[in-house]
Amino acid sequence: MLPRPPTREALLSPYLTFLLSAVVVVLAGIRLAQDGDRIADRTGLGGAWVGAILVAAATSLPELAIDASAVLQGAPNLAVGDLFGSSMFNLLVLAVADQLTRQPRMASRFTVNQGMVGVLGILVTTLAILGIATAGLLPPLRVGWAPLAIVLAYLAGARLLHFNRPEPPFGAVPEAPGPAGRGLRAPILGFAAAAAVLLLAAPFLASSAAGIADRLGVSRGFIGLLLVAITTSLPEVVVTIASVRLGAFDLAAGNLLGSNCFNMTILLPLDLLHRGGPLLGAVQPGLAIAGLAAVAMTAVVLLDLLDRSERRFWRVEPAPALVVVIYLMALFAVHRVTG
Repeated sequence: MLPRPPTREALLSPYLTFLLSAVVVVLAGIRLAQDGDRIADRTGLGGAWVGAILVAAATSLPELAIDASAVLQGAPNLAVGDLFGSSMFNLLVLAVADQLTRQPRMASRFTVNQGMVGVLGILVTTLAILGIATAGLLPPLRVGWAPLAIVLAYLAGARLLHFNRPEPPFGAVPEAPGPAGRGLRAPILGFAAAAAVLLLAAPFLASSAAGIADRLGVSRGFIGLLLVAITTSLPEVVVTIASVRLGAFDLAAGNLLGSNCFNMTILLPLDLLHRGGPLLGAVQPGLAIAGLAAVAMTAVVLLDLLDRSERRFWRVEPAPALVVVIYLMALFAVHRVTG
């Protein structure tokens, strides 16, 4: 059970509370990702399909904890804005990493399997957008149809990826597994402790973000799209930086694109926690702009992936530059539409 969120009067300052809780969330998220990776390695799953899924899920736990707290506090716009914003920011990080990588282009070294992950991301994000668009057209239900369809699509896509994975999966080099359970106690305890810290910090970050939105006179959806999304995506950034330094470009892409897919499945537990009908029917329609931007940014990344040329012909590559432009335009549009 999530801890009771603090009252607004109890907050010394929403800005200070947000900063302190954001630091805690980022550190806990980084520990989750690191220990999740260690658990995958020490169970013989390192570099494998299941390992990549575990790391992507671990780096998405900050979104789950904070957005669940936001929904329970009556801020569904903050939660959905965070999910769309996290997807956008992950793609922005991938584009910037591609631009900063020297010859050859990072995108030219992605496996085709990453294209399948990207297509799955487009599918589940589109379903979420349709859920917002059709909220007033369908009879009210306890849970919206879109979150259910997203989870089914995710499971079907994960199965498809499993049967079509290359060897080794995601282009990684498999490690020789040690004895079963060797050295598992420390990463499991670390993972559990980081998850507990995350659950304790989540209500403070969610309530302070809502307080900042009220003080600045902007929508909670926009604050979720920008401030909260960047904060909850920093664990993915850390994993990406570490992967790029090791030359594991495919693993970096798999973590970011896989996290985007997993983020959309979070809508189902959030919908179950939401009171008063389907979650996507309670959010501002303008947030669909962010979802459309995430779809467009993913499409640009996939086009860049399909371009197998390794040489750079421009100081600033067109595809990463377009991703940055779409991100900034989406932020501006959501701010103008949602207030």
